[in-house]
Amino acid sequence: MEDKAIFSTFETFRPLFDGLARVAYYKIVMKPVSRMKYWAHFSYRFIVWTLVVMYNLQHVIRVIKSRHSTEEVVNTLFVLLTTLNTLGKQIAFNSRSRRIDRLITVINGPYFAPTNSYHVRVLKENAVTMSRLLLLYHIAIFICGTLWTIFPLVNRATSENVEFTGYFPFDTTPSPVFELALAYMSFLITFQAYGNVTMDCTIVAFYAQGKIQLHMLRHDLEHLVDVKDGFKEIDSKLHEADNQYFTYVDIENVRFKQKIQERLVRCVKHYQQIVWFINEVESIFGEALVIQFAVMAWVICMTMYKIVGLSLMSAEFISMAMYLGCMLAQLFIYCYYGTQLKFESEFVNQSIFFGNWLALSPEFRRQLLLMMMRYSRAITPRIAYVIPMSLETYIQVLRSSYTLFTFLDRK
Repeated sequence: MEDKAIFSTFETFRPLFDGLARVAYYKIVMKPVSRMKYWAHFSYRFIVWTLVVMYNLQHVIRVIKSRHSTEEVVNTLFVLLTTLNTLGKQIAFNSRSRRIDRLITVINGPYFAPTNSYHVRVLKENAVTMSRLLLLYHIAIFICGTLWTIFPLVNRATSENVEFTGYFPFDTTPSPVFELALAYMSFLITFQAYGNVTMDCTIVAFYAQGKIQLHMLRHDLEHLVDVKDGFKEIDSKLHEADNQYFTYVDIENVRFKQKIQERLVRCVKHYQQIVWFINEVESIFGEALVIQFAVMAWVICMTMYKIVGLSLMSAEFISMAMYLGCMLAQLFIYCYYGTQLKFESEFVNQSIFFGNWLALSPEFRRQLLLMMMRYSRAITPRIAYVIPMSLETYIQVLRSSYTLFTFLDRK
């Protein structure tokens, strides 16, 4: 109980929402904010929105102006599609902030809260995993951002032609215009990459939390008939039952029957809350994830198309390889945690069976049978309510990317 008092389920999400607020991709969450700080952050978010929209418009104009050159279009589109994907998730987060607030309320609610030391342990392990995933992504994008700043300078120093992926209405060749334009482009792409991976990790953390809650629920179902303090006489009868002494603990002791019934009701409500939570996450980010998975095949394809034409020892090759790795990992974590969530939900019935149901009366067992019938349908996160968010889908996207790459390479 002491661990329960010092640990909150929201601790898993605190570094994620702090990261989103840091780059103004979402409001400040679960922290006291003065009126002045609120308006200062609101103004900051407005400035960020303006810069993000302007950055995307520059790339749209560049694509239109260079539409007759496949090479230039590819050079711009592999960035533009990624930033448009980021913009889609940014819109989802901010236009549906009230619904996200309800998710946070559920996370902080009684059913998602730990009730024993085992719950605390698995929640802490999940919090550590999510924080490490976020840190790994942040390190990767800062390395990419640094390399994307370096390779134009190296190319310029070796007298190679340097063209920016975005449109500028003036000549960026002379100094210091070139350096200022490079700083502007590098800062904004790194800034958006930071927001993008943080939003990805936050959405993935919602699915990971659903998986952890199912794991906690399974533990509770397996220990449904466990005897706690105040029921020593029931404990002895359970031992007698193990020695073939026939007894039903819910009939022998009315008070213990009420306790087990309370536990069962809590498990049912906990499961209902988990199902609602996952469905709500799927609904909130449905359109954004459709764009993400649809665009990702093109982004991976165009990145590969760019890489094959680069020197292995160039700074641009290293940065593009890092970028490709981030794109592949970005897609993988969605499919991995979607698969993990589905697998965890498939074992709920097994946990009911592993409980000491032999010590319960046939009347009580009927409730367990009804639960098993309901829980026989696995919770399967989907994209656009149709495509499963699974590792099989990940493989299909990679195959589509390769098909597009071969087509583009022939052209």
